[in-house]
Amino acid sequence: MRDDVITAPGGPYTIHTDPQPNTITLHSGAEEMIKVGPDGFWVRGVKVAQDDKEAEVVYNAFKHWLTWAQLNKDYR
Repeated sequence: MRDDVITAPGGPYTIHTDPQPNTITLHSGAEEMIKVGPDGFWVRGVKVAQDDKEAEVVYNAFKHWLTWAQLNKDYR
């Protein structure tokens, strides 16, 4: 895994380059919160069942991650 630091408004942000192509992973601290890949969604390391609740589960997990990110950003 390679880390790149990008300075942008609201940043700096660290982007982890993962060896898994076409995969997006959001972390809260060191913990994996949400993972989106070609074979499905994971929330906190648990694969989300593909059913009528899938979008709601992933949306709520993203909302929790976004709240965590806002509360823990570095104000300088």
